[in-house]
Amino acid sequence: MTGTADTSQLVERVAAMMASYPDPVVERVVFGTADPKVIVAQIDAWCQRHLADRIISSWLWAVSVGCVAGVTLGDGRSVVVKAHQPDRTEARLRGVMAVQERARVRGVPAPRPLAGPVSLGQGLATAEEARAIGRRPDLLRDPDRATAAAGWSRLAAAVADLTTLLADASGPAASVVGGLYPRPHSPLFDFDATSHGAAWIDDLARAARTITDELRAPAVIVHTDWRGDNLRVDDAGTELVAVFDWESVRVEPEAVALGQVAAMHSIDWSGPADPYFASGGECVAFARCVERARAAPFAADEWAAVQAAIVYGWSYTARCEHARAIVGDDKRTFRMRERLAADGASLLALARG
Repeated sequence: MTGTADTSQLVERVAAMMASYPDPVVERVVFGTADPKVIVAQIDAWCQRHLADRIISSWLWAVSVGCVAGVTLGDGRSVVVKAHQPDRTEARLRGVMAVQERARVRGVPAPRPLAGPVSLGQGLATAEEARAIGRRPDLLRDPDRATAAAGWSRLAAAVADLTTLLADASGPAASVVGGLYPRPHSPLFDFDATSHGAAWIDDLARAARTITDELRAPAVIVHTDWRGDNLRVDDAGTELVAVFDWESVRVEPEAVALGQVAAMHSIDWSGPADPYFASGGECVAFARCVERARAAPFAADEWAAVQAAIVYGWSYTARCEHARAIVGDDKRTFRMRERLAADGASLLALARG
């Protein structure tokens, strides 16, 4: 090991993040504690054990589905350590890392996996090289949108033969609200306990699911969180130079996945400005951009599924917002309920033809 250990920066980042919201539930689920020093000590020990070096500085701490630390090690390497919730299985994470590595070898600009999945806190952790390159794209404007759309299709084509790496790696999917939604991605959201007042959201979600469930199409590997904060492009916006968040790859029909990606494509929580929730027309325009990058256009039933899946994606996020509102944590930046109310029914009407 080289360099002088210094975890103080990371401790400060963790503490600052916790101070920004009332309940650090994700940190407790992942690490079994909400003490920043204990959390960082666990991460540092993990790095020494599995990356053969200690932390000397940090440049990132983020919390969403899990916890992500960007650190510099004593030998100069910049790495990203991802600590996952306990329900993320070893089989699933190994499958994700295998897809990520093979995509990288095949020319997709993915970070190189470095370690894991192995135990950290109450779950498992993985590590990958940091890829500090390019800028966040604006997926509402060309050429960024065209480049991102082409990249989504390029990724699907690059890993088309790898579905078996993920198909049996996740186990049965847990669901809530009578099977209408998957189990929420974070323990912050309890859909069943916050159902009061959400019937209008569930009605739209149920109507959308009726359409997507009727689609008969092969399942492929898709990246389901294809947003500007998970991508980087070159300065001109004509080349995709980095793809992050590989934990979001899944196996499902492309049209359904594209609709859910389009539903969220404009949202970026990482910047100082409030996120923008794209209209139905803007979401469809993004999906059309992806279609132009495909080898063949979507069939009519696939387009119906794309449009319905946009509404379903909106409904899931609206339910997350509703869950936070019920417990008194509503925010002006939560705008998906507004978008769903404005555009959901009309987009479903288009999907029904």
